Amino acid sequence: MIKYLFNISFIFLFSLSSYAQNVSVLKDSVCISKKCFELQELKIGTKSTAIYKRIQKSYDLFNGIFFDSPEKRLNAKKDTLKNLISTNSLRDNQYGFEKYKIFLNKNGLLNISVHIQSYGSPWEATVYYLFDEMNDTEVGDNLFINKKMLLQLCRKKLKTDKSISFPIKNLSQYKINTNSEGKITGIDFIFNDEKNRTNSGYPEYSVSFRWKDVEKFIALQYKKRLIKD
Repeated sequence: MIKYLFNISFIFLFSLSSYAQNVSVLKDSVCISKKCFELQELKIGTKSTAIYKRIQKSYDLFNGIFFDSPEKRLNAKKDTLKNLISTNSLRDNQYGFEKYKIFLNKNGLLNISVHIQSYGSPWEATVYYLFDEMNDTEVGDNLFINKKMLLQLCRKKLKTDKSISFPIKNLSQYKINTNSEGKITGIDFIFNDEKNRTNSGYPEYSVSFRWKDVEKFIALQYKKRLIKD
């Protein structure tokens, strides 16, 4: 594959818009002959950099170097990838390719996931976030009240639905589900079995709740914004 180095070409930058107006996924690609590597970054229509700092800490691809815009970070990824290819060290470095998903962007609440896959390795992982864009903070498990009871329900579902029992300590990883009209239908909680790591990472399991069953656990300050059209 590396012998086709001189056939490297760059596909122009474009934006894949989400159903929200101020959030999109920027994409770029580096191609070697018929093999293309896609690069992604999340673009948020805000002047603050706090959310970018948090997202970039998910997987530290640049040894702590912070990029204050998604365009700059995407260009840095492209330059890094080009250099690794030119030095025939892409596989040795197990370069991480990030992918972003937007689950919810409503009334200043942004629910996303960041997935990473290492080149030349089966290892992969996903981190889930809920951000409050109004004050540029991560909501995390502050979305919920009566957390001990909700955790107990999650443990019970894991045992009953998945026939799996392992320690779960927090409710910070979740994705909010919506229908075609943007109305919330439920929440999936994500848990990693950290005691049984494999070559591909920690086994990931989800526990699903319908909105009517989990609504009573949502903190009022966020519930109003989630259900408001």
